[in-house]
Amino acid sequence: MRTLSPPDYGLMGMAGVFITYLATINELGLGAAIIQRKTLDDNMIRQIFGLLLLVNIALFFLCFLLAPPISYFFGEPRLVPLVRFLAIQFVIASFVIIPQSLIDREMLFRQKSVVELFSAIAGSLTTLALALNGLGVWSLVWGSLTISLFSTVGLNLVKPYIHLPRFSIKKMREAMSFGGYVTITRVLWVFFSQSDSLIVGKLLGKQLLGFYSVALTLASLPMEKVSGIINQVAFPAFATIQGDTQQAANHFLKSVRVMSFLAFPVLWGISSVAPQLVQVVIGKRWELAIIPLQIVSLVIPIRMVSNLMSPILLGLGRPVTNVYNVITASLLLPLGFLVGCHWGIVGVSISWATVFPIVFFINLSRVTRVLKIGISDVMSAMLRPFVASLAMYIAVAIINVLVSEFDPTARLVLPVLAGSAVYCGIIYLLDLDGYHEVLGLLRIQS
Repeated sequence: MRTLSPPDYGLMGMAGVFITYLATINELGLGAAIIQRKTLDDNMIRQIFGLLLLVNIALFFLCFLLAPPISYFFGEPRLVPLVRFLAIQFVIASFVIIPQSLIDREMLFRQKSVVELFSAIAGSLTTLALALNGLGVWSLVWGSLTISLFSTVGLNLVKPYIHLPRFSIKKMREAMSFGGYVTITRVLWVFFSQSDSLIVGKLLGKQLLGFYSVALTLASLPMEKVSGIINQVAFPAFATIQGDTQQAANHFLKSVRVMSFLAFPVLWGISSVAPQLVQVVIGKRWELAIIPLQIVSLVIPIRMVSNLMSPILLGLGRPVTNVYNVITASLLLPLGFLVGCHWGIVGVSISWATVFPIVFFINLSRVTRVLKIGISDVMSAMLRPFVASLAMYIAVAIINVLVSEFDPTARLVLPVLAGSAVYCGIIYLLDLDGYHEVLGLLRIQS
């Protein structure tokens, strides 16, 4: 971010919108079907493999055809080669979906996390090296491709699937039906989660999209990492207890407690020190990203809790309810972004903070009916971390005033240390059981 410019991130954001849309259908939800099914035979896996090969190769060529229209839509000719090069990831994906799904089904998460770590390091180093050599947006493209390549190789080493594909769909009706609902859910999810970038890129241009994308990236990074870990564990775990609603409800509430315990202090902490964070970490030229970062970070904890709904609904075999949830988000959020866009990227950020809580409570009402619990039970699981984080936010605001004359690094470090101490102290007093619950979970994982 220090080396590249806002237009570089804007171009990548424009290309990424459509690649991400197509990526929602590249596995047809069949990877989720592999995880969710109680019984699985090799013949079905070979059939799924054959179908995935055909679909991803077709998507690769489709990107070549769509690249000029995408470029025309944004009025940016440089998007044509970017979109076509990024399409290589679909070919790579053909050989990773089966191993990854089998790994998730067997809950080999330690091995998977090692692969993801090395893939992220390889992608980051590639991006950094190319950016320092002046490749601009192409450093982001090559970094993304490097992550895909390393991940594919690594996951195939963990769980190799060396079988010839079978090009047939006989006896796949149940798996394809479940996968169809999953695909619809993912398409709609990407629609509403990427619609802000699409609207900003089209109406406000690549420069402002670059600032907005960086703010969203910084705010979403904890969500992507933490939610990714929890969700990949939650889906197969809930799939193993499909017939026990009470046990599923207990696990869901525990997940909400743990997620809230971690998410509220981290994200509200980012919001409270956003000006110093941007200035020290990525530089003054990104100052337009400060206010969007402050606003979006406030709602990310609720998004992280919301992300727990999909794996429990899929794990319990309720994909239709999951579809209703993403339809709600797909109707309300893009409308909010269109209205907010009249006030620039700050208005779009405010739309996240005002509209998403409405979406959250509507969707939560459906999930609680499935689990036979009350919305108040979920609110109670979130309440103590919320209160402790609010006190932390106020404390950091006071500290920010007291250290306003210090150098930038001190103005970042001191509020972070003080805020952490305030949160830990208050949460220890208010939620000792939650403290021990999270501590015990960390000990188990280590």
